[in-house]
Amino acid sequence: IVIENNWNNIKILIGGEQNLVFPLMRLKEMLDYKFDWYKSDCTGVVTVDPKWTSKKCHICGSINTELTCDDREWFCPVCGNILDRDINASINILNRWDNGDCLST
Repeated sequence: IVIENNWNNIKILIGGEQNLVFPLMRLKEMLDYKFDWYKSDCTGVVTVDPKWTSKKCHICGSINTELTCDDREWFCPVCGNILDRDINASINILNRWDNGDCLST
């Protein structure tokens, strides 16, 4: 499992309640616990730096600096790739792990 390490800015809503948030770090701790509990052969949970993952093209590597937080569709001005911004960022996070750019396990 690969997640970003932006603990202070990312929170997950639980049960649709807007006032109840669940820190991503706690999720990592729970997943690590389950990997240990089941003595899994998997690597476990690794974290990567999320910097530029939502602005970088996962195909050609160019960075689209024109994007704002309101832009949900990602467009690469170099190769023409069009994709949902969250999916593009997720692919970049996975690619950072695959390239050995992990911060911790």
